[in-house]
Amino acid sequence: MFQRKSEVGEEQGETVIALYSQQTNMSYIPPVYLKNGPNQNRSCTNVCCCLLFLLSIGALGYFYFLTYSSQQIERLYTPVDSEGRECGQGNLNKFPLIYFVTPEEQYLYRTVCVQKCPKKEDKELLCATNKLIKDCHNNPSPSDPLKRVLIYESHSYSGNICLPVDDKYQKIVQPAILVGEIQQALVNTKANLPIIAISGGAAFLLAFFFTIMIGLCTTLIVYVFILVYISLTGFLSAYFLLYFMRSPLDLFPYFDKSIYAWSPYMLGASITFGVLCIYAIFTLCWNLRKMKFMISLVKLATTFLYKNKTIIIVPIVFFALVMSTLLIWIASALAVLSEQQRDYSLDEQIYPFEKIQLKFDTIIKLMITVLALIWLMQYILSLARFLNASTATLWYFHASSNKGFVYDSFKLAVRYHNGSITAEAIYSFFFSGIAKLFNLIYDSLNRCRLKRHNLILNCFASFSLCLCCLCENFIMYINNYAFVYIVMTSADYFESSKAVHFTIKRNNQDFETLSGLGEQFTHYSKMFIFLVTTFGTFIYVKEQTDFTLQLYTFVIIAFITLSIATLFMDMFGQSADALILAYFTDCEVQKYHFGLDECGSCPPQIKDQVQNIREKQKIYYG
Repeated sequence: MFQRKSEVGEEQGETVIALYSQQTNMSYIPPVYLKNGPNQNRSCTNVCCCLLFLLSIGALGYFYFLTYSSQQIERLYTPVDSEGRECGQGNLNKFPLIYFVTPEEQYLYRTVCVQKCPKKEDKELLCATNKLIKDCHNNPSPSDPLKRVLIYESHSYSGNICLPVDDKYQKIVQPAILVGEIQQALVNTKANLPIIAISGGAAFLLAFFFTIMIGLCTTLIVYVFILVYISLTGFLSAYFLLYFMRSPLDLFPYFDKSIYAWSPYMLGASITFGVLCIYAIFTLCWNLRKMKFMISLVKLATTFLYKNKTIIIVPIVFFALVMSTLLIWIASALAVLSEQQRDYSLDEQIYPFEKIQLKFDTIIKLMITVLALIWLMQYILSLARFLNASTATLWYFHASSNKGFVYDSFKLAVRYHNGSITAEAIYSFFFSGIAKLFNLIYDSLNRCRLKRHNLILNCFASFSLCLCCLCENFIMYINNYAFVYIVMTSADYFESSKAVHFTIKRNNQDFETLSGLGEQFTHYSKMFIFLVTTFGTFIYVKEQTDFTLQLYTFVIIAFITLSIATLFMDMFGQSADALILAYFTDCEVQKYHFGLDECGSCPPQIKDQVQNIREKQKIYYG
């Protein structure tokens, strides 16, 4: 229960107990001191989670340092010649490029390290001879392929490959360049780093542009987001299905029709985009009457964002954090991989990048690094959510001060609530999906028990509810709105989650109308930005690079664009949620402690908007 010192009038110094009724709808009444704004008497919350965070960061940092400092990552993407010698290393430091002297499918192991990529008119390669290539002069040798040395037009690719200019030779040598899954990812990612950067910049500019435009023409932007999202997902679902059936449209000819190397992925992509499209159409039809509420909710968040322009710092800074974390993880994962190097036998046919054989201990280390990445990303997103919710909450109670609250929110996070942020990250990582499913089951069973008169169904529902009660105090009360109450009351994460649960129950009709609409808008908007920038980059890559775009590079581009869209668009949903919850809490303080029907601290900039939303609700739902 909330027990805090009151700071209101004659009650100064008295303890106000929020839990003063055993009835569900009267539990966790907001404390009276919230009349004057968030609690100032704070202490650290969820200390155990904070210690867990510090220990995990320290352990992961130590693991990364040991792994990274003891290995040579560049060896992963350094090609080797027919003798297994690394080009550009040791005695071959003057020969950094790999060259295929016999560009035929069965002789791709015949390679040599060269100083520079030759031109078609050259008579001799500037190469380092090896056991298979003992002479670097041009030698077509039609009778004996094992003596053949062809000099053809080539150019440097990825900094260490002489890639043929001729399309025929280029397709022949690609399997040798991409012979290993890891090398395939490294070579394509390394070659496409500028394009990956372009995709991130495009997503950033698009998200920033729509952040501004939403404030100028909210209704138009909301409908554009939704309609374009439905159109894109529907088109992509149909196209990938046609490609899987080997009849792709010439309208979008960016896959190799003769190879169909991606066919297994195409069916999965078609199903995924089809589900997204159907879900979007269903939710749009289901909430068609609520579209005005959605637009009003977005306008509410936009009002806050325009009054607190410094909040735009949050997605910018956190995008840099996300990218830095991703780069550190990539370096660490590559360091783990570089532990495994093949030992070549004398009679083996050696391909330029076939250098790694994964062992069990390496796979375990890689799994640890993947879990570390997911955990760190989740914490960064939770911290961004806290700053958004905290800034909106502080502004709600102190809007007249005309100051930015991002710095104050950051101080609260660092000084008092890092443990609570860690707890929310743990919840999101492990229990978010379970909690949503549990809440759905619990509410369905409860309605079944109350409304059905069938004895068997009543008994089944009651028995199931008894089983659910075993998890009630941990899972059922957990939700995504706890940060608002943490900022207001300084309680820990789990206590705040429980208080929010009962606030929503007491204002169930309003929350049923408003809840989920902000989330739907942010979902559509970030998926819109993600799809436009990702597939725009995909087309650009196909026009600019020599290789077919590999899945690994595509995944990196998709991750970056989705991260940027999420950080920007979540500002709207999280800010709207925080303002609505602060509004209901403010009203409850006035109602239950002072017997008033009006909110005491609601900023005039949003008071009319909230009242308008509630009036629309009465018109539509009675």
